[in-house]
Amino acid sequence: MIRNYARRIAFLGAIVASLTLVIACGASEQQAAPQGKSAPQQPAAAAAAADPAQPVAPERKAPASDTSAGGFQTGAQAPDTAKPTLVAVPTDVIKRGGVLRQAHRRSPLHFRMDVRSATDETTASAPIFNQLLALQNPDFVNLGPDLAESWDVSADGKTFTFNLASGVINHNGNPWTSSDAKFTLETLASETENRPPHERVSVGGVSLLESLETPDESTLIVNLTQPDGLFLANMGLQEPMMYTEVDYDEIGSLDNPVGTGPFRLTDHLVGEKLEYSRHDQYFKDGLPYLDGIETFIIRDVAAKLAAFEAGRIDIILMGSSHGLYAANLQVVADRHPGEITFYPGQHPVLRGLKWNWREEGPWQDKRVRQAINLAINRDDICTALENCIMGDYMPSKTFGVTTRDDLATRPGFALPGPGKEAELAKAKTLMAEAGFPDGFEVKALCRDTSEYRDALCPLVEFLLRDTLNIRLTLDVQESGAWVEKHNSADWLFEAGSSGSARVDHPFDWLDEATFCGEAPVENIIGYCNETLDDLMRQMRITSDIPTLKTLTKTTLDLFYDDLPYLPLFWPARFPVYWNYVKNVPDEHFSGQYSQARRLEQVWLDK
Repeated sequence: MIRNYARRIAFLGAIVASLTLVIACGASEQQAAPQGKSAPQQPAAAAAAADPAQPVAPERKAPASDTSAGGFQTGAQAPDTAKPTLVAVPTDVIKRGGVLRQAHRRSPLHFRMDVRSATDETTASAPIFNQLLALQNPDFVNLGPDLAESWDVSADGKTFTFNLASGVINHNGNPWTSSDAKFTLETLASETENRPPHERVSVGGVSLLESLETPDESTLIVNLTQPDGLFLANMGLQEPMMYTEVDYDEIGSLDNPVGTGPFRLTDHLVGEKLEYSRHDQYFKDGLPYLDGIETFIIRDVAAKLAAFEAGRIDIILMGSSHGLYAANLQVVADRHPGEITFYPGQHPVLRGLKWNWREEGPWQDKRVRQAINLAINRDDICTALENCIMGDYMPSKTFGVTTRDDLATRPGFALPGPGKEAELAKAKTLMAEAGFPDGFEVKALCRDTSEYRDALCPLVEFLLRDTLNIRLTLDVQESGAWVEKHNSADWLFEAGSSGSARVDHPFDWLDEATFCGEAPVENIIGYCNETLDDLMRQMRITSDIPTLKTLTKTTLDLFYDDLPYLPLFWPARFPVYWNYVKNVPDEHFSGQYSQARRLEQVWLDK
């Protein structure tokens, strides 16, 4: 359990706040944190809208003292602020060459993050591709250059001019220019055989791109149909990975990726191993440092931990998704004092309950949804699960609530004791009024990974049966089948991932329940509420924080009344690595969903 009720996620948004999550404590770029005892602190949220042409990183909180195995502290308790510094390392100290060996839970379904950008696809694809913009080393908070070296934004917020790097060569030896950037964005905004128009450049399935111009090979001008408070931030996320038109095929690119990134994919034995080799024509001078990467697919938790301790694996990112937590990692660290680092990094994907609005069932009655929300005891969940960080739909210091006391004002989050007992009594009354005094039975989808199969799903099954006699029959499906069930709307009820955020902007926190009429690949739960859709569209066009706060309050009131899906907690990850691995990607927050996963600045001190 991680008792951090005030823990929030903080991001660097080009317009409003900060995109992806940040490290606030622990190792500097070249200094390892104490094993298993980093105490990350959240940065303060932006007080006002930033200039979209000059994204600004928020201040960060200095480390707090450890009080638990994970070392999480509340943002409110953090002492003086401190800003991150990059520790320069002489080039003659960095050791070039070598192959980094990492373990992952399973092979990607494909290498197209615009089709699906879960951690399997992100881990596999990130070393291969670049975006126009990227999160910057060391802590991957600041939005900065990638294939675009600089950019300008018009006064009306609708025209973006990107000045692109020259001499970019892809893995097939072909040049990448502004025409390829135009092609990529046009493809992203179009419906293809594999997906509808992508949400990074569309709203409700309608493209935001008015026109794109390429006056020369190193200039891209993007004209939008409306102001977009998320456009720059979205260009730094993983999905808009840049392709070269001559080497792109809508079907072939799923399994045979060709990018401009620091590493090229050389082999993929599905379910066993992925191999990457250095891209010698990479446009960033001196990078990457490694000769290659080997990613071993190891599903069994014990086997994975044994391979790591034996030195056959150098690093495991997102440890808790592999069944690695403070308890089993500390045992290994104790046997190798001073040699291993791990810490609890917050994951930006909410865990919750969701129901299929396209199907008939008891959840169609609002009283049933409200009863479930009131009956579930989040404190019990955070006692049972090592990776639980309590939070609701949007633990944003700017737009939401971040302390346990403030959460107690939300329906379903009453403190243990009389308050929670009253919520449970109310839940039973609602179930009786809805015609389900004895509960009901339902088949519940569950993803076949240790985090869900062995922990969250059975825990939720017990809690619902114990409180409301709702009896779940768990339908455990491996990743490919699980995705297909979502995409075909062939499911009823699920305990699992339920919304996510990459940017501290209410649209990004709350778009899980939008939009009416969208296909299951975009609107998984099938919820349709035109009032919500209108609120979300208003959010997308503004960067005014007071306006966004007003829209957020109205939206959250709607959420807690109608409950399109139900928040449980935000998970912590436990990345672990041997200390000879340098410039390790930061996962105190969302390194798992950023350019940190490219591993282009990692090197091996051995």
